[in-house]
Amino acid sequence: MKFSALLLLVLFFYIPCCVNAQYLDNISKQLYAPSDLKKDIDLIQTTLEKEHPNLHLYISKKALNYKFDSLRKTIDKPITPIALYIRLQPVISSIGDGHLTVEIDYSKFTPQDIAFLKKPSLQHPIYQFGYYVNGKRLFVAKNLSADSTILKGTEIISINEVPAARLIDSLNSYITSDGYNTTYKKHLMNNAALFAERYRFLFPEKVPLDIWLKSSGNSRKIKLEARMAKSYDSIGIKLPPTTEYSLLTADQNVAYLKLRTFYNGPNFEGYEGIFADIEKHKPKNLVLDLRGNTGGEIIWAARIYSHLLDMPRYFFRLPEEIRQQKQLYNNPKIRKWVDNRPKSEYQMVQPYSFTFKGKIYVLIDGGSFSSSSILAANLKNLKNVTLVGEETGGSKNIFTAGVHKSITLPHSQLLLKYGNIPAYFGDLSHIDGRGIMPDVPITYQIEDYLAGKDLELDWVLEDIKKTERLSN
Repeated sequence: MKFSALLLLVLFFYIPCCVNAQYLDNISKQLYAPSDLKKDIDLIQTTLEKEHPNLHLYISKKALNYKFDSLRKTIDKPITPIALYIRLQPVISSIGDGHLTVEIDYSKFTPQDIAFLKKPSLQHPIYQFGYYVNGKRLFVAKNLSADSTILKGTEIISINEVPAARLIDSLNSYITSDGYNTTYKKHLMNNAALFAERYRFLFPEKVPLDIWLKSSGNSRKIKLEARMAKSYDSIGIKLPPTTEYSLLTADQNVAYLKLRTFYNGPNFEGYEGIFADIEKHKPKNLVLDLRGNTGGEIIWAARIYSHLLDMPRYFFRLPEEIRQQKQLYNNPKIRKWVDNRPKSEYQMVQPYSFTFKGKIYVLIDGGSFSSSSILAANLKNLKNVTLVGEETGGSKNIFTAGVHKSITLPHSQLLLKYGNIPAYFGDLSHIDGRGIMPDVPITYQIEDYLAGKDLELDWVLEDIKKTERLSN
């Protein structure tokens, strides 16, 4: 039985006193002494100081210590693990590591917990809309309220007198990302319902929401109240395939390859069949769509790279290259890691027997994260590649992952999950905490979103037509 982790978390806040659900009771109702929860905070801090090699890349040791100390001071009375979970998020987010999280341990759910989660519950009014964040503006992406006159695309000006722009800024601090990147946070707000969830963090009371809306130049105020609603059960919901391939044009001159994830599973056969078809039809252009690909197994990203290479290349930066980046090498943890890794441990990615040598367009956005961001960074170095879209959600040159470790905090039973192996790739000349920038930036307006446009793909197809006209 599989449930949405996000929506399970949503329901944690609505457990009534009569529920007999052991783990949910422990984390949402049981109060823990400040001294015990502070020990959990101490364990997080000491573990990261000992094992996280890039801990102070984007925040100084002094500033991070201050955040942990300030957090401890806020815990002056017994609170629940869920309350601790919420208070930890801004501290974890400030580190600038999108792979570092503090989570609920869903493996501890009992049959009673799951049975409860399937029951209708009184939900916070914020969940009556789906939300679309565009810059500093907020729109209704889906209307689940009783008021059917509120249309998709209606702008939300404010919620309980707090302007939408200020809300977006506040909620960003409760979402982790690499460095100072914000496109990944926007991606999670728009595609993983994190706007509503993080709003619930800041404003947990189920009081009515006064919301100012604007549509077609007219403004009005509505009131949303908490209501009973069914929970979410993902049984029977079929996920789209991890890979999608097609020839887009009638002349078969444009191949399109959508890679939704690099978590392909044990039975995945690889990409050889796709590139065999590309070799057969000989299209001049390849569109590689990495939008929304939040990563997965690095081997599959490297495998795609092998089908596009012009010559053998390294996927990661070598020790001698990292030593030249003083901002990194002056860090004792990184220096020790680099000096203990000989060049022989780095494997070159070899070109596959058939490699595509035509024009390659790589589509990227804030959902391009982790291993898909590494792939985009490496492809950016190839002369026949053009990146189209927006800044990737993943870093352009650094992340900390490898084999993820998990530690159960002894009192709150929350999970600290982190990587302890640094990865350095792409252009190391400037460590600025940003993602990979596109060669052709694409910006969506709310009208484009409502019309379901694909502006990146539209630009690519028009560019191909333009090139063909010039060559004739």
